[in-house]
Amino acid sequence: MKLFLSGNEAIAFGLVEAGVRFLSGYPGTPSSEIMPTAVELKKRYGINGYYEWSVNEKSAMEEATAASYANIKSAVAFKQVGLNVAMDPFMNTALTGTPGGLVVVSADDPGPHSSQTEQDSRFLAFFAKIPVMDPSTPQEAYSFAKYALRLSKEFEIPVMIRTTTRISHSREDVDIDLHGFSEKAEPIFRKNTDRFAATPHFRYLLHKELNKKIEKIKQINKPKTYYDGDFLVITSGISFAYLYDIVETYNLQNKIKLLKFYMPYPIDSFGLQKIIDKHKKVLVVEESYPLIEMQIQNRKNVFGRIDKTIPNEGELIVDVLENVFQDLGIVNNTIKTEVVKPPFKRPSLCPGCGHRSAFFAVKKVFGTKAVYTGDIGCYTLGLNLKAVDTVHCMGASVSFAFGFDKAFMLGGNKQTVVATIGDSTFFHSGITPLINAVHNNSSFLLVILDNATVAMTGNQKTPQDVTDSYNNTANAVDIKKVVEGLGVEFVEVMDAYDIENEIELLKRAKQHIQDAKKPAVVILKHPCIYTKEGLETNIKYKKVYVDKDLCTGCKVCIDAFECPSLIFKNGKVEVDKVTCINCGQCVYSCPFDAIGVKQ
Repeated sequence: MKLFLSGNEAIAFGLVEAGVRFLSGYPGTPSSEIMPTAVELKKRYGINGYYEWSVNEKSAMEEATAASYANIKSAVAFKQVGLNVAMDPFMNTALTGTPGGLVVVSADDPGPHSSQTEQDSRFLAFFAKIPVMDPSTPQEAYSFAKYALRLSKEFEIPVMIRTTTRISHSREDVDIDLHGFSEKAEPIFRKNTDRFAATPHFRYLLHKELNKKIEKIKQINKPKTYYDGDFLVITSGISFAYLYDIVETYNLQNKIKLLKFYMPYPIDSFGLQKIIDKHKKVLVVEESYPLIEMQIQNRKNVFGRIDKTIPNEGELIVDVLENVFQDLGIVNNTIKTEVVKPPFKRPSLCPGCGHRSAFFAVKKVFGTKAVYTGDIGCYTLGLNLKAVDTVHCMGASVSFAFGFDKAFMLGGNKQTVVATIGDSTFFHSGITPLINAVHNNSSFLLVILDNATVAMTGNQKTPQDVTDSYNNTANAVDIKKVVEGLGVEFVEVMDAYDIENEIELLKRAKQHIQDAKKPAVVILKHPCIYTKEGLETNIKYKKVYVDKDLCTGCKVCIDAFECPSLIFKNGKVEVDKVTCINCGQCVYSCPFDAIGVKQ
């Protein structure tokens, strides 16, 4: 059967077909489509499996590991920065092993396009001493998912599938076999404390066993050869697809030999060296770090990232590799391609987004002198409203607010600190640093921007939703009660659209952190406009308009409120009727009352 699938969808099909009956993870582009595809397969084919988002990647990794201990074929899926969050259990699971089999899908974002890091998950597989598969097409993504689980089950070792943005989101016809969908889970946990509750002495023994597994896997990791030229190019993953295009485009079939590794770690270095020694020049092309290149013993005639023949940053797209080939004299009589990026323009919050109203109110109360610590999500775009000064990693807005507050106290020059974080990110990793702030009397304001969804990655559900991914009843976790349970004394909730009362609430919160010298939390709620409920809630008026006679062209509404539906034309502000959703929030931004609404 052929289906037109993205790489992420193909991975989900492959995992479910291979018998994965426990899949956990946390949404993050470019990995987000794996889980909903598995959920849809479960519903469509009546599969007896547990496929559901977790609160964060560390929890997801631990949950899937436990399921594997119980002899259930398991998997986790997240993006590359999510793997960072999961590193503690990830490293440990490599030692204890995975009786039921466990596939770790980590989606890298070379570029980066939607991430705070440009990192290579294959290096973390190398770091943990576990095999890593590197697909170059959606078809391989499907096949590798199945093979990775078989390998994991056979050697009782976690196996990583590393995808990249281009693999995750590209599409092709994929040959699918649905026979494995009928496989049933048969859980059984065989107790073994020396393995599953190992003390340091037994960890040493487990490490020896892990090394033996890796040596065995090296011997079955054989590369595949394409073409038969003199110039050897070693590659894996998406880089192979780019190289294949270049060879075919420039008719290099008699000049280049492509050596493709499906599994860039672990490699039989001795066997690879024998191949390299037969060639005068060898180029290693891989996305994003020199993992294969580092496993080559003698690199005297090897070129790649280490000697900077290959750029050390950015995607290795076709244009980049064409330039490399020209510099090496492989491609002749061509005009060197200049890789030009369009002028950078930071994206904006959507028209009608409640976060914009929240940031506008916060800036009204706290001004330009406060320090604004931001977080990872749509609300990072508070940058445009000059209400975000730092963005580090998930949950860091709260930790940074604590650090700044204590640092300013040391200097005797108290400066107000305001942290902003989304509802899902708060559940993910914002609770722990807030505990620290309460315990140590840190006086900053935490604004939780609650749009009732994981908006940036595709509107997945959060722990406060009343249903799960299958629309079954779930127990909603109330953010306000969580915050109160931590011991925060000032906790209030308000609709982010209620700007006038919101400003008064923020003033009271500011007074509290100054007087009580303790943290305050304000939860500003408004549903995301990309949900059915949100769009219905946000459309309040028939029309939003600008009175040209009152508009002075000061652009305060554009600069301070920054709604993309407000445009500046011929010295005046106009409303873009195509994108405006008639929420009317921009009315509050005009100091001359030039923006109005019609009921």
